[in-house]
Amino acid sequence: MGEHVYAVPYPVETRLAMVDLEDVAEAAALVLTQPGHREATYELVGCAPISQSEIAQTLSEKLGFTVQAQALSLEGWESQARRLGIGDYQVDTLLKMFQYYEKFGLHGNPHVLTWLLGRKPADFAGFIECTARRQQKVQ
Repeated sequence: MGEHVYAVPYPVETRLAMVDLEDVAEAAALVLTQPGHREATYELVGCAPISQSEIAQTLSEKLGFTVQAQALSLEGWESQARRLGIGDYQVDTLLKMFQYYEKFGLHGNPHVLTWLLGRKPADFAGFIECTARRQQKVQ
C-alpha cells in the first residue's frame, strides 16, 4: 500500500476537540423537540482536545496501516482550495479559522454533550471504528 497522509493546514501538534456529527444531530433533535432549551447556547465537544499526530496514530491503529500527520502550508492549502473552485469568502474564512487553530487550538468540554445525550459521546477512536465497520458493509 502507498503512503497514507493526514494533511492539515496547521501544525500537527495543534490540539482540537473533535465531535461526531451523529452526536451533534442527536443533540440538535433533542434540543429542538424538548422544552427548556429556548435561547440556550451549547458548546458541543465529544472528546478532550487531541493533536493531529494523535489523530494519525489512532487512524493507523484502527485502519491497520500507517497514517502520517503532515502540516500543509496555508499557501498550499489556499492554492488547492481555489483550484477546486471554493469561493473567496469560504477560503478567507477557513484561512482565518486555520490561523486561529495554529495559535490557540480548539478546546472544549465533553460534559455538555454528555448531559444533553444522557450518555458519553463518541470519542475519535470510536468514531473511526464505527466508520470503518460501515465502510466494510458497503464493500
